[in-house]
Amino acid sequence: MNKWKFDNGSKKKIRGIRRRYKSLEKELITLTDKMPNPYESSLGYWHLHLPFSQEYIDSKKTPNCIRRKLIQLLINRVEHLKNIKTKENSRFRIYSIISLPHLFDSQIVVIPDSYLFEGFFDRNTDEQKWIQLDTQKNIIDEWDLELPEGLTFKGFKEFINEEDYSYQGEIWFIGELE
Repeated sequence: MNKWKFDNGSKKKIRGIRRRYKSLEKELITLTDKMPNPYESSLGYWHLHLPFSQEYIDSKKTPNCIRRKLIQLLINRVEHLKNIKTKENSRFRIYSIISLPHLFDSQIVVIPDSYLFEGFFDRNTDEQKWIQLDTQKNIIDEWDLELPEGLTFKGFKEFINEEDYSYQGEIWFIGELE
């Protein structure tokens, strides 16, 4: 957990981070209280980005305990959505995406059918490459998280190389992956 350099370039002091986290928690619980309908989206799936300011979550002044609580909250909301599935949406795949070091890019995703999930992890182009991390590398242990029964995780080293943009980080998937 300590190896990540969280720095959005802001030198502003972070005020009210715990209050803001409580507000985020309440908003995330409200937005995931009921099963979302992925068919309503033109993308063919439903996803929810963090309803939180990047200025706060990616600041070097934000304590890692807040980041850990946020990751755990995402995992818990995936578990909640998994537990409220009905017979009609039993084929839905629900998972969270944890992006490091840019935690702001994390999200919860609901895919309506497993066939949309096939080949999803195969990213090997000049612009985007994912290399699966060694099984000994483990976000659950690194961040001292609780993984609910029935959920699994996969981690990838992510490389993005475009004309005017280059990025390297980790991307973790936690949820119904199998």
